[in-house]
Amino acid sequence: MEFVLVDLDRLGTKMKIIFVRHGEPDYRELEERSYTGFGIDLAPLSEKGRQQAQELSKNPLFDSADILVSSAVTRALETASYVVCATGLPLRVEPLLHEWQVYESGIENFETARRLFLENKGELLPNSPVQYETATEMKTRFLECMTKYRDHQTVVVVAHRMLIRQFVANEKIDFCQVIECELEI
Repeated sequence: MEFVLVDLDRLGTKMKIIFVRHGEPDYRELEERSYTGFGIDLAPLSEKGRQQAQELSKNPLFDSADILVSSAVTRALETASYVVCATGLPLRVEPLLHEWQVYESGIENFETARRLFLENKGELLPNSPVQYETATEMKTRFLECMTKYRDHQTVVVVAHRMLIRQFVANEKIDFCQVIECELEI
């Protein structure tokens, strides 16, 4: 997959982003059927995740939003559906807001990639035993996606922890956590 860097000189529209991490997912059925890679992204929310999303949907911050943009991954989209039903916000689904990519399958490779990503501050070293998406690639992917929404002042974005972490300082981002920030898009 080829990534094109966003021309930072073209950035300039300030946008308030209300990041929301999706609710707790339930991977059991997919793991029992040996799904891997993007197949795992079909996992729905767990019962606890649905309760988290229902509680989330009452957050008064959403009253200031113009639109809700969600990752197309099932756990994010299901979370977004609760917010959209409660608020009436228009919904846009964006496949580029997917989870961080590790290019080798298997939980061991994923954990190795996460450790290396954090140790190397989002860089991919030339001798890395596992290939993964860098912090710069994630930021670029997000900014490219969000340029479509420049005419909105406040956007709710339902996405994934690793993607959100590229824009906010929080080390730990809980399920259905809400984080406000302002970005130049």
